[in-house]
Amino acid sequence: MAVREELFAHHGGGAPRGANRVARSSIDHGRFGRMFRHLKPLRLGDDELAAYAESMVPHTAPPVSAAGAALEPGENPDLPSGYTYLGQFVDHDITFDSASSLDRRNDPDALRSFRTPRLDLDSLYGSGPDDSPFLYDQEDRFKLLVGRNSDEAREPEDLPRNQQGRALIGDPRNDVHVIIAQLHLAFLRFHNAVVDHLRTRFYPEDGLLDEAQRLTRWHYQWVVINDYVRRLVGSEVLDQVLVADPANGGRKANLEFFTWKGTPFVPVEFSAAAYRFGHSQVRSRYRLNPTGELLHILLPDPEANPLEHLGGFRPLPRGWRIQWDLFLSIAGSTPQLSRRIDTNLTGPFAHLPVTVDRERRPLALLNLMRGRALGLPSGQAVAAAMGTQIPDEQLHLTGETPLWYYLLREAEVQTEGRRLGPTSARIVAEVLIGFLHGDPTSFLRQAPAWVPELPSEEPGRFTMADVLRFAGVA
Repeated sequence: MAVREELFAHHGGGAPRGANRVARSSIDHGRFGRMFRHLKPLRLGDDELAAYAESMVPHTAPPVSAAGAALEPGENPDLPSGYTYLGQFVDHDITFDSASSLDRRNDPDALRSFRTPRLDLDSLYGSGPDDSPFLYDQEDRFKLLVGRNSDEAREPEDLPRNQQGRALIGDPRNDVHVIIAQLHLAFLRFHNAVVDHLRTRFYPEDGLLDEAQRLTRWHYQWVVINDYVRRLVGSEVLDQVLVADPANGGRKANLEFFTWKGTPFVPVEFSAAAYRFGHSQVRSRYRLNPTGELLHILLPDPEANPLEHLGGFRPLPRGWRIQWDLFLSIAGSTPQLSRRIDTNLTGPFAHLPVTVDRERRPLALLNLMRGRALGLPSGQAVAAAMGTQIPDEQLHLTGETPLWYYLLREAEVQTEGRRLGPTSARIVAEVLIGFLHGDPTSFLRQAPAWVPELPSEEPGRFTMADVLRFAGVA
């Protein structure tokens, strides 16, 4: 059963479109593995998985409102919707599984990830200007290429694209919808702004690209951990995993459950369960800017109404430039919020378009099938192994439960869906901080006491909003 990539097909199903064209990292690629190798897989039949999936989709459409902020039920007051897509951008930076199948048992140790298990922006930089020259501006070899349009039907600035409208970027998945495409564009602009910043300080051209990449990566790593992850897991959990190190005045990783020999791997408990909380955060519609219409994140037939949905793999239509203060709190703005982290997915995910799944199955079912194919243990077994288990009656569960569903229910009950529950919070924090710990080029390894040095709105902090401001897009 071929599952084509569209909005979230990497999260939901089979082989991503364009896998054979993805630029590989300079250190080749990573691998998948298990955090809890001793736990037995949860064996559930098709009918049982279908019942879980059926319970996760609404049976009535959300009300249509003229105000984007009032559109969705179950909004999360603590998390603007921009973080939903920063999370997807991070996912594309660290994982790209092109070989697993929903239809048979998969051995995680045999799966390869065509992304490095590092927060190194290889989805942005590819393999560097020598091996991925199409990513770089030939008129300024230190900068990344930004697309320019003269067609009046298109936005003047976009991702660079070929003559058929496909983005020329290091990871094709960052063009699957308009929001993540423009987030990728913002990071292109961020790198280029760092180059300009270094030039104003007369940084020598010999080594300018390396230094620009280092500064860009380290600020990105800081934002992922100290802005994004902190919002998701809470300061208490983050400060248990990233602890003070008196030896160097900085911080170090304190990993209890995520360990490896040699180099880090991508745990399937993370990639196929804990980090898929983002699916519950997706709204059914978004407004890109104050003058724009509310646009569907998915439509059953995307070809029939191309200007009514946010699907990608096409040039950016005129008037669709994102105003980021509608997605993040910038200068006191009121952004559209993400939905809560819970077992309720937005309506469009109930029956995916045929371009995503030929059988138009629910996204929830594809996620659950993937977890079964990878032999994931039950949520109760993982929570018991971590010492975070909550009695089933408190979670309104009966019997062993698929890990992904369990972790969403845990968040729904324990935090009212405003952040991750104790089990998934610890997994997400340990894995992402573990990737920094395992990367000899990260700020955590090279300079544990480092703090961001680029300008920010609030001294001592650097957030995703600061990235956008420095890039000149907010």
